[in-house]
Amino acid sequence: MGGAGYWPSPLRNLYIFGTGIMIGCINGGDTLVTVGYHPFSGRSEMVSTLCRYWRGGYNDPRDRIYKYPDDWPPPRSRFPMAPIKPLSDVDIWCCFSDSDPAYHRPNDTRPIGIDIALTLYGFTDTFAKDFFFLKYELFNYNNYPINDMYFGIVLDGDIGYHGDDLTKFILNRLFRIGNDTIRIKNLGLIYDYDNHESPSRNWERGIPGAVGIKLLSAPLESITAFKILPSSGESLNDVKWYLALAGYEWHIPGRRIPYDTIDTVAGDKAFLMSLGPFNLLPCSTLTFYYAVIGSRYGESLMIGPKLDSIALIDISKRVEEYFERLIGIKEEFISDNKLSPIEIFYNPIKSFLVLHIKPTTKKEIIRIFDISGKLVKDFILPSQKEVVEIPLKGINPGIYFLGFKGVVKKFIFLK
Repeated sequence: MGGAGYWPSPLRNLYIFGTGIMIGCINGGDTLVTVGYHPFSGRSEMVSTLCRYWRGGYNDPRDRIYKYPDDWPPPRSRFPMAPIKPLSDVDIWCCFSDSDPAYHRPNDTRPIGIDIALTLYGFTDTFAKDFFFLKYELFNYNNYPINDMYFGIVLDGDIGYHGDDLTKFILNRLFRIGNDTIRIKNLGLIYDYDNHESPSRNWERGIPGAVGIKLLSAPLESITAFKILPSSGESLNDVKWYLALAGYEWHIPGRRIPYDTIDTVAGDKAFLMSLGPFNLLPCSTLTFYYAVIGSRYGESLMIGPKLDSIALIDISKRVEEYFERLIGIKEEFISDNKLSPIEIFYNPIKSFLVLHIKPTTKKEIIRIFDISGKLVKDFILPSQKEVVEIPLKGINPGIYFLGFKGVVKKFIFLK
Protein backbone atom coordinates (compact mmCIF):
# COMPACT_ATOMS: atom_id res chain seq x y z
CA MET A 1 0.00 0.00 0.00
CA GLY A 2 1.47 3.34 -0.94
CA GLY A 3 1.09 6.50 -2.92
CA ALA A 4 0.71 10.19 -2.21
CA GLY A 5 -2.62 11.86 -1.51
CA TYR A 6 -3.95 15.28 -0.50
CA TRP A 7 -6.13 14.95 2.59
CA PRO A 8 -8.04 15.95 4.68
CA SER A 9 -10.18 18.87 3.56
CA PRO A 10 -9.87 21.83 3.80
CA LEU A 11 -6.11 21.89 4.50
CA ARG A 12 -5.18 19.91 1.36
CA ASN A 13 -1.77 18.97 2.75
CA LEU A 14 0.08 16.08 1.17
CA TYR A 15 0.08 14.23 4.53
CA ILE A 16 0.91 10.69 3.34
CA PHE A 17 3.64 10.03 0.81
CA GLY A 18 3.48 6.27 1.31
CA THR A 19 2.63 3.61 3.83
CA GLY A 20 2.64 -0.14 4.14
CA ILE A 21 3.24 -3.11 6.38
CA MET A 22 6.31 -5.02 7.53
CA ILE A 23 6.29 -8.63 8.76
CA GLY A 24 9.17 -10.43 10.45
CA CYS A 25 9.64 -13.92 11.88
CA ILE A 26 12.24 -16.56 12.73
CA ASN A 27 11.71 -19.85 10.91
CA GLY A 28 14.11 -22.70 10.35
CA GLY A 29 16.93 -20.71 11.94
CA ASP A 30 16.51 -17.86 9.45
CA THR A 31 15.47 -14.32 10.30
CA LEU A 32 12.90 -13.38 7.67
CA VAL A 33 11.40 -9.95 7.06
CA THR A 34 9.05 -8.91 4.27
CA VAL A 35 8.94 -5.16 3.66
CA GLY A 36 5.60 -4.15 2.18
CA TYR A 37 6.66 -0.54 1.66
CA HIS A 38 10.27 0.60 1.80
CA PRO A 39 10.12 4.18 3.11
CA PHE A 40 13.16 5.44 1.19
CA SER A 41 12.95 3.62 -2.12
CA GLY A 42 9.21 2.98 -2.46
CA ARG A 43 9.93 -0.67 -3.29
CA SER A 44 7.81 -3.55 -2.05
CA GLU A 45 8.62 -7.23 -1.52
CA MET A 46 4.98 -8.16 -1.96
CA VAL A 47 2.97 -8.99 -5.06
CA SER A 48 -0.70 -8.48 -5.84
CA THR A 49 -1.78 -12.11 -5.67
CA LEU A 50 -2.00 -14.92 -3.14
CA CYS A 51 0.79 -17.40 -2.45
CA ARG A 52 -1.10 -20.14 -4.27
CA TYR A 53 -1.25 -18.12 -7.53
CA TRP A 54 2.09 -16.32 -7.88
CA ARG A 55 3.79 -18.96 -10.05
CA GLY A 56 1.12 -18.38 -12.67
CA GLY A 57 2.10 -14.73 -13.07
CA TYR A 58 0.31 -11.49 -12.22
CA ASN A 59 -1.85 -11.02 -15.28
CA ASP A 60 -5.12 -12.30 -13.84
CA PRO A 61 -7.56 -9.35 -13.96
CA ARG A 62 -9.10 -10.49 -10.67
CA ASP A 63 -5.91 -9.67 -8.75
CA ARG A 64 -6.75 -6.03 -8.15
CA ILE A 65 -8.39 -3.56 -5.77
CA TYR A 66 -12.17 -3.81 -5.26
CA LYS A 67 -14.28 -0.86 -4.19
CA TYR A 68 -17.85 -0.74 -2.90
CA PRO A 69 -20.46 -0.10 -4.29
CA ASP A 70 -19.46 -0.17 -7.97
CA ASP A 71 -17.06 -3.11 -7.86
CA TRP A 72 -18.34 -5.39 -5.12
CA PRO A 73 -18.07 -8.07 -3.85
CA PRO A 74 -14.65 -9.52 -4.73
CA PRO A 75 -15.05 -12.91 -6.45
CA ARG A 76 -15.16 -15.79 -3.97
CA SER A 77 -14.05 -18.19 -6.70
CA ARG A 78 -10.65 -16.47 -6.65
CA PHE A 79 -10.58 -15.25 -3.04
CA PRO A 80 -12.44 -17.55 -0.60
CA MET A 81 -11.65 -15.17 2.28
CA ALA A 82 -13.05 -12.06 0.56
CA PRO A 83 -15.82 -10.08 2.31
CA ILE A 84 -19.40 -10.11 1.11
CA LYS A 85 -21.16 -7.44 3.17
CA PRO A 86 -19.80 -3.87 3.18
CA LEU A 87 -19.41 -2.28 6.61
CA SER A 88 -18.86 1.38 5.68
CA ASP A 89 -19.75 3.95 3.04
CA VAL A 90 -16.59 3.17 1.08
CA ASP A 91 -15.25 -0.37 1.58
CA ILE A 92 -12.04 -1.09 -0.37
CA TRP A 93 -10.49 -4.57 -0.43
CA CYS A 94 -7.41 -6.23 -1.89
CA CYS A 95 -5.01 -9.05 -1.08
CA PHE A 96 -1.32 -9.73 -1.64
CA SER A 97 1.53 -12.03 -0.62
CA ASP A 98 5.31 -12.18 -0.31
CA SER A 99 5.94 -15.51 -2.09
CA ASP A 100 7.83 -14.38 -5.20
CA PRO A 101 11.59 -14.45 -4.41
CA ALA A 102 12.28 -12.08 -7.32
CA TYR A 103 10.70 -9.22 -5.37
CA HIS A 104 12.98 -9.64 -2.36
CA ARG A 105 16.25 -7.76 -2.03
CA PRO A 106 19.35 -9.47 -3.43
CA ASN A 107 21.44 -11.35 -0.85
CA ASP A 108 18.58 -11.23 1.64
CA THR A 109 16.66 -14.15 3.07
CA ARG A 110 13.76 -16.08 1.56
CA PRO A 111 10.05 -15.14 1.59
CA ILE A 112 7.94 -16.00 4.62
CA GLY A 113 5.11 -17.43 2.53
CA ILE A 114 2.21 -15.43 3.96
CA ASP A 115 -1.04 -14.02 2.52
CA ILE A 116 -2.45 -10.65 3.58
CA ALA A 117 -5.91 -9.19 2.98
CA LEU A 118 -6.45 -5.47 3.46
CA THR A 119 -9.84 -3.81 3.92
CA LEU A 120 -10.21 -0.04 4.11
CA TYR A 121 -13.35 1.41 5.71
CA GLY A 122 -14.18 5.02 4.82
CA PHE A 123 -17.05 7.33 5.76
CA THR A 124 -18.76 10.22 4.04
CA ASP A 125 -20.43 11.95 7.00
CA THR A 126 -19.07 15.19 8.45
CA PHE A 127 -17.89 13.72 11.74
CA ALA A 128 -15.77 10.98 10.14
CA LYS A 129 -14.25 12.75 7.14
CA ASP A 130 -10.81 13.05 8.78
CA PHE A 131 -10.11 9.36 9.43
CA PHE A 132 -10.49 5.89 7.97
CA PHE A 133 -9.91 2.36 9.24
CA LEU A 134 -7.55 -0.35 8.00
CA LYS A 135 -8.11 -4.05 8.63
CA TYR A 136 -5.18 -6.39 7.98
CA GLU A 137 -5.75 -10.15 7.97
CA LEU A 138 -2.71 -12.43 7.98
CA PHE A 139 -3.28 -15.97 6.65
CA ASN A 140 -0.92 -18.90 7.16
CA TYR A 141 -1.96 -21.63 4.72
CA ASN A 142 1.28 -23.55 5.25
CA ASN A 143 1.50 -26.84 7.12
CA TYR A 144 3.96 -25.32 9.60
CA PRO A 145 3.66 -22.42 12.09
CA ILE A 146 5.22 -19.00 11.54
CA ASN A 147 7.05 -18.35 14.80
CA ASP A 148 8.29 -15.29 16.68
CA MET A 149 6.37 -13.02 14.33
CA TYR A 150 6.24 -9.23 14.48
CA PHE A 151 3.74 -7.16 12.52
CA GLY A 152 4.46 -3.51 11.84
CA ILE A 153 3.09 -0.61 9.86
CA VAL A 154 5.31 2.04 8.25
CA LEU A 155 4.15 5.62 7.75
CA ASP A 156 6.14 7.91 5.44
CA GLY A 157 4.47 11.28 5.89
CA ASP A 158 4.89 14.65 4.18
CA ILE A 159 2.99 17.60 5.64
CA GLY A 160 3.16 20.10 2.81
CA TYR A 161 6.91 20.69 2.47
CA HIS A 162 8.51 17.40 3.53
CA GLY A 163 11.77 18.84 4.87
CA ASP A 164 10.55 20.31 8.16
CA ASP A 165 8.35 17.58 9.66
CA LEU A 166 8.64 16.04 13.13
CA THR A 167 7.61 12.72 14.65
CA LYS A 168 5.96 11.85 17.97
CA PHE A 169 4.63 8.80 19.78
CA ILE A 170 1.90 9.12 22.42
CA LEU A 171 1.53 6.13 24.76
CA ASN A 172 -1.02 5.91 27.59
CA ARG A 173 -1.35 9.64 28.21
CA LEU A 174 -4.21 11.68 29.63
CA PHE A 175 -5.31 14.93 28.01
CA ARG A 176 -7.65 17.50 29.47
CA ILE A 177 -9.93 19.27 26.97
CA GLY A 178 -12.60 21.42 28.63
CA ASN A 179 -14.33 19.24 31.21
CA ASP A 180 -13.29 16.00 29.49
CA THR A 181 -10.29 13.84 30.35
CA ILE A 182 -9.25 11.81 27.31
CA ARG A 183 -6.88 8.84 27.50
CA ILE A 184 -4.86 8.10 24.38
CA LYS A 185 -3.60 4.50 24.49
CA ASN A 186 -1.34 4.89 21.47
CA LEU A 187 -0.85 7.27 18.58
CA GLY A 188 2.11 7.61 16.27
CA LEU A 189 2.18 10.80 14.23
CA ILE A 190 4.13 12.96 11.83
CA TYR A 191 3.39 16.68 12.11
CA ASP A 192 4.32 20.16 10.94
CA TYR A 193 3.71 22.90 13.50
CA ASP A 194 4.83 25.97 11.53
CA ASN A 195 4.40 27.45 8.06
CA HIS A 196 7.87 26.89 6.62
CA GLU A 197 8.32 27.33 2.88
CA SER A 198 10.05 24.93 0.56
CA PRO A 199 13.51 26.27 -0.33
CA SER A 200 13.03 25.18 -3.94
CA ARG A 201 9.37 26.07 -4.47
CA ASN A 202 8.16 29.11 -2.58
CA TRP A 203 4.50 28.22 -3.20
CA GLU A 204 4.81 24.92 -1.33
CA ARG A 205 4.10 25.76 2.27
CA GLY A 206 4.03 23.33 5.20
CA ILE A 207 0.59 24.25 6.47
CA PRO A 208 0.38 23.12 10.11
CA GLY A 209 -1.13 19.66 10.27
CA ALA A 210 -0.61 16.08 11.43
CA VAL A 211 -1.18 12.54 10.21
CA GLY A 212 -1.29 9.70 12.71
CA ILE A 213 -1.81 5.96 13.02
CA LYS A 214 -3.67 4.48 15.96
CA LEU A 215 -3.89 0.77 16.85
CA LEU A 216 -7.50 -0.20 17.59
CA SER A 217 -7.52 -3.97 17.92
CA ALA A 218 -4.90 -6.73 17.65
CA PRO A 219 -3.80 -10.07 19.17
CA LEU A 220 -1.65 -8.00 21.55
CA GLU A 221 -3.13 -5.09 23.46
CA SER A 222 -0.22 -2.65 23.35
CA ILE A 223 2.41 -1.43 20.90
CA THR A 224 5.72 -3.32 21.16
CA ALA A 225 7.92 -0.75 19.45
CA PHE A 226 7.82 2.68 17.85
CA LYS A 227 10.96 3.48 15.87
CA ILE A 228 11.78 6.66 13.97
CA LEU A 229 13.41 5.42 10.79
CA PRO A 230 16.84 6.69 9.74
CA SER A 231 17.21 9.11 6.87
CA SER A 232 18.63 6.35 4.68
CA GLY A 233 17.40 2.80 5.05
CA GLU A 234 19.03 1.19 2.03
CA SER A 235 21.56 -0.68 4.17
CA LEU A 236 18.95 -2.28 6.42
CA ASN A 237 18.78 -6.03 5.80
CA ASP A 238 16.30 -8.54 7.22
CA VAL A 239 18.15 -8.93 10.54
CA LYS A 240 18.27 -5.17 11.15
CA TRP A 241 14.62 -4.72 10.18
CA TYR A 242 13.69 -7.54 12.57
CA LEU A 243 15.61 -5.83 15.38
CA ALA A 244 13.69 -2.63 14.66
CA LEU A 245 10.36 -4.52 14.76
CA ALA A 246 11.34 -5.95 18.15
CA GLY A 247 12.33 -2.55 19.52
CA TYR A 248 16.13 -2.84 19.29
CA GLU A 249 18.57 -0.31 17.93
CA TRP A 250 19.87 -1.76 14.64
CA HIS A 251 23.13 0.20 14.90
CA ILE A 252 23.84 -0.79 18.55
CA PRO A 253 23.77 -4.59 19.01
CA GLY A 254 21.81 -5.76 22.02
CA ARG A 255 20.47 -2.33 22.98
CA ARG A 256 16.68 -2.26 23.22
CA ILE A 257 14.89 1.09 23.31
CA PRO A 258 11.31 0.18 22.34
CA TYR A 259 9.91 3.70 22.00
CA ASP A 260 11.57 6.61 20.22
CA THR A 261 9.72 9.52 21.81
CA ILE A 262 12.05 12.49 21.32
CA ASP A 263 12.39 14.05 17.89
CA THR A 264 13.82 17.57 17.86
CA VAL A 265 15.40 17.76 14.40
CA ALA A 266 12.97 18.59 11.59
CA GLY A 267 13.31 16.72 8.34
CA ASP A 268 11.79 14.12 6.02
CA LYS A 269 10.16 11.70 8.47
CA ALA A 270 8.99 8.09 8.58
CA PHE A 271 8.29 5.71 11.45
CA LEU A 272 7.65 2.03 12.15
CA MET A 273 5.03 0.95 14.72
CA SER A 274 5.01 -2.77 15.55
CA LEU A 275 3.54 -5.55 17.70
CA GLY A 276 4.81 -8.99 18.72
CA PRO A 277 6.09 -11.54 19.14
CA PHE A 278 3.34 -14.06 18.42
CA ASN A 279 2.97 -17.34 16.55
CA LEU A 280 0.69 -17.84 13.56
CA LEU A 281 -0.37 -21.49 13.53
CA PRO A 282 -1.02 -23.50 10.36
CA CYS A 283 -4.38 -22.78 8.74
CA SER A 284 -4.86 -19.79 11.05
CA THR A 285 -5.55 -16.08 10.76
CA LEU A 286 -4.56 -13.00 12.77
CA THR A 287 -6.42 -9.69 12.43
CA PHE A 288 -5.23 -6.14 13.09
CA TYR A 289 -7.26 -2.91 12.99
CA TYR A 290 -5.77 0.58 12.68
CA ALA A 291 -7.11 4.08 12.22
CA VAL A 292 -5.39 6.67 10.00
CA ILE A 293 -6.11 10.21 11.19
CA GLY A 294 -5.50 13.62 9.66
CA SER A 295 -6.02 16.91 11.50
CA ARG A 296 -4.98 20.49 12.02
CA TYR A 297 -2.01 21.01 14.32
CA GLY A 298 -0.99 23.84 16.58
CA GLU A 299 -3.87 24.50 18.98
CA SER A 300 -1.67 24.01 21.96
CA LEU A 301 -2.25 21.99 25.10
CA MET A 302 1.29 23.05 26.09
CA ILE A 303 2.43 19.51 26.83
CA GLY A 304 5.82 18.18 25.83
CA PRO A 305 8.68 19.77 23.88
CA LYS A 306 6.37 20.57 20.97
CA LEU A 307 2.70 21.31 20.71
CA ASP A 308 -0.01 18.68 21.16
CA SER A 309 -3.06 19.41 19.07
CA ILE A 310 -6.54 19.65 20.56
CA ALA A 311 -7.97 18.76 17.17
CA LEU A 312 -5.86 15.61 16.86
CA ILE A 313 -6.75 14.37 20.36
CA ASP A 314 -10.44 15.06 19.79
CA ILE A 315 -10.46 13.10 16.51
CA SER A 316 -8.55 10.26 18.15
CA LYS A 317 -11.31 9.93 20.74
CA ARG A 318 -13.98 10.02 18.02
CA VAL A 319 -12.17 7.25 16.14
CA GLU A 320 -12.66 4.75 18.97
CA GLU A 321 -16.35 5.59 19.22
CA TYR A 322 -16.86 5.06 15.49
CA PHE A 323 -14.91 1.84 15.47
CA GLU A 324 -16.97 0.27 18.25
CA ARG A 325 -20.29 1.50 16.86
CA LEU A 326 -19.85 1.12 13.11
CA ILE A 327 -17.23 -1.60 12.59
CA GLY A 328 -16.79 -3.65 15.75
CA ILE A 329 -20.49 -4.26 16.37
CA LYS A 330 -21.23 -5.05 12.72
CA GLU A 331 -18.39 -7.57 12.51
CA GLU A 332 -19.49 -9.20 15.76
CA PHE A 333 -23.02 -9.42 14.34
CA ILE A 334 -21.82 -11.02 11.12
CA SER A 335 -19.63 -13.56 12.94
CA ASP A 336 -22.20 -14.43 15.62
CA ASN A 337 -22.63 -18.20 15.46
CA LYS A 338 -26.28 -17.99 16.52
CA LEU A 339 -27.08 -15.87 13.49
CA SER A 340 -25.07 -17.87 10.98
CA PRO A 341 -27.16 -19.94 8.55
CA ILE A 342 -24.68 -22.83 8.74
CA GLU A 343 -22.20 -24.31 11.22
CA ILE A 344 -19.64 -27.14 10.94
CA PHE A 345 -19.39 -29.82 13.62
CA TYR A 346 -16.27 -31.87 14.37
CA ASN A 347 -13.65 -29.78 12.58
CA PRO A 348 -11.09 -31.20 11.50
CA ILE A 349 -13.09 -33.84 9.60
CA LYS A 350 -12.22 -37.49 9.01
CA SER A 351 -15.09 -38.87 6.90
CA PHE A 352 -18.38 -36.91 6.78
CA LEU A 353 -18.90 -33.17 6.81
CA VAL A 354 -21.57 -32.69 9.50
CA LEU A 355 -23.49 -29.41 9.29
CA HIS A 356 -26.08 -27.63 11.38
CA ILE A 357 -28.34 -25.60 9.11
CA LYS A 358 -31.28 -23.32 9.73
CA PRO A 359 -34.30 -25.18 8.30
CA THR A 360 -35.38 -24.05 4.84
CA THR A 361 -38.50 -24.75 2.82
CA LYS A 362 -36.64 -25.11 -0.45
CA LYS A 363 -33.58 -26.92 -1.68
CA GLU A 364 -30.33 -25.00 -1.30
CA ILE A 365 -26.86 -25.64 -2.76
CA ILE A 366 -23.65 -25.85 -0.75
CA ARG A 367 -20.39 -25.38 -2.64
CA ILE A 368 -16.99 -26.65 -1.51
CA PHE A 369 -13.78 -25.03 -2.78
CA ASP A 370 -10.18 -26.10 -2.34
CA ILE A 371 -7.42 -23.79 -1.11
CA SER A 372 -6.80 -22.51 -4.67
CA GLY A 373 -10.44 -21.45 -5.01
CA LYS A 374 -11.35 -24.30 -7.37
CA LEU A 375 -14.86 -25.72 -6.99
CA VAL A 376 -14.55 -29.40 -5.99
CA LYS A 377 -18.10 -30.33 -4.97
CA ASP A 378 -21.70 -29.14 -5.13
CA PHE A 379 -24.22 -30.56 -2.68
CA ILE A 380 -28.00 -30.00 -2.72
CA LEU A 381 -29.31 -29.67 0.80
CA PRO A 382 -32.55 -31.44 1.64
CA SER A 383 -35.31 -29.15 2.88
CA GLN A 384 -36.61 -29.11 6.47
CA LYS A 385 -33.45 -30.68 7.94
CA GLU A 386 -31.29 -29.09 10.63
CA VAL A 387 -28.44 -31.63 10.70
CA VAL A 388 -26.95 -32.79 7.39
CA GLU A 389 -24.09 -35.19 6.62
CA ILE A 390 -22.11 -34.69 3.40
CA PRO A 391 -19.81 -37.54 2.32
CA LEU A 392 -16.37 -36.41 1.14
CA LYS A 393 -15.58 -39.48 -0.93
CA GLY A 394 -13.12 -38.74 -3.74
CA ILE A 395 -11.75 -35.58 -2.10
CA ASN A 396 -8.10 -35.47 -1.10
CA PRO A 397 -7.02 -34.44 2.42
CA GLY A 398 -6.39 -30.73 2.82
CA ILE A 399 -7.91 -27.34 3.59
CA TYR A 400 -11.29 -26.48 2.08
CA PHE A 401 -13.85 -23.70 2.16
CA LEU A 402 -17.60 -24.18 2.31
CA GLY A 403 -19.83 -21.51 0.78
CA PHE A 404 -23.51 -21.08 1.62
CA LYS A 405 -25.75 -17.98 1.45
CA GLY A 406 -22.82 -15.55 1.52
CA VAL A 407 -21.17 -17.33 4.48
CA VAL A 408 -17.80 -19.03 4.08
CA LYS A 409 -16.51 -21.62 6.56
CA LYS A 410 -13.06 -23.19 6.55
CA PHE A 411 -12.55 -26.85 7.40
CA ILE A 412 -9.70 -29.34 7.39
CA PHE A 413 -10.25 -32.80 5.89
CA LEU A 414 -7.92 -35.41 7.41
CA LYS A 415 -9.38 -38.60 5.89
